[in-house]
Amino acid sequence: MHICHLVLNNIGGAPKVADSLISSQSKAGYQVSTVVLTVLESQWIVSFKAANTVVVMKVAGTLFIIGGIIHQIWVAIQLSRVIAEQKPDIIVCHTAFVTKLFYISQFIPKSLSIPYISYIHSDYISESQVERKINPISALLQNLFTSLTSRIDILALQQASGLIFVCNSLYQRFVNIGFKHHRIVISYNPAIDDISNQSLHPTATSWFNNSQLITFVCASRFHHQKDHKTLLKAFAKVSQNHLNIRLILLGEGNLETEMQVLAKFLAIDEIVLFAGSVLNPRAYFSLSRAVILASHFEGLPLVLVEAVASGVTFIATDCPVGPREISEVLKCGTIVPPNDVDALAEAIIDHVKTPPQKIDRSEQISQFFSETSCANKLEGLIQEVVSQ
Repeated sequence: MHICHLVLNNIGGAPKVADSLISSQSKAGYQVSTVVLTVLESQWIVSFKAANTVVVMKVAGTLFIIGGIIHQIWVAIQLSRVIAEQKPDIIVCHTAFVTKLFYISQFIPKSLSIPYISYIHSDYISESQVERKINPISALLQNLFTSLTSRIDILALQQASGLIFVCNSLYQRFVNIGFKHHRIVISYNPAIDDISNQSLHPTATSWFNNSQLITFVCASRFHHQKDHKTLLKAFAKVSQNHLNIRLILLGEGNLETEMQVLAKFLAIDEIVLFAGSVLNPRAYFSLSRAVILASHFEGLPLVLVEAVASGVTFIATDCPVGPREISEVLKCGTIVPPNDVDALAEAIIDHVKTPPQKIDRSEQISQFFSETSCANKLEGLIQEVVSQ
């Protein structure tokens, strides 16, 4: 059987999960191909090495999110041609957005009719509400575009042969808007080991090696969704009375410079390290006091699972999907309201005042967040689809 995975890009949780699944399927003897719609960096973060074939379409990434339906149709035409060349038996679309593009591609003349599974990694409902225009005309046009694309999104998901949601709360989010489907699977994302043993940033090493310092880590791209602004303000507030705290920020993004300016304005630039993207985040997690995630919304944030798998706890916002469910399953972590500087600062202070403690949730990680469990659930769904 030939399984083809469609992935939006090479950075983030969804590609990491896709890479894990591709590796498992390749080891199981399947022919596996991967189509990556765009690469966000010249140095691949996830390269899908286990796939028999990797096709990179190199479509402009920024236009994907804010571009019009005409652009998406153009991408779908290119995708149709790529799929026709690959001739897979089944498609796995990672994210609702990619599902929509594949759905549109099936209307292109001479396109192949192939069953597809949609893998829902993120809170699509919150994502669709992120961009807001102040100009009335821009707002009107955006609302029309959003309404049209949302209808196509739902049609694409309804026509899928099966759906995988990465957690129960994400599935419930869809149920709450009246979405129904005949074949649903809930599959937690796996806690994935570091893909590199590269050296830690020199400043991070010096902080971790200083027993007088208490160092926190945040691993997330610099995007409005991740709300680094609230995190930095909370950290600045705590630092006024706790001079021994430090913060390491892992990741890159279009708001990185703005956050560096904010850190300087808050007079915490000497105690906050912008370490960039790294291939070994768990090495940082394991040496930290706790991992912090201040997001407005998430899917199933892997960084929290990987933090716990690394032996440390986390502080996370109670966004609609993800962190609270992880906290309940793993019986650890501190949950605070989103966009609340005072609440986040209090949570950080609690961890500063509490002696460091390594936690062991290996049994729960193995039961709920293993690569084998994730691969087996997709395997079961694929067999059900192809045998119908």
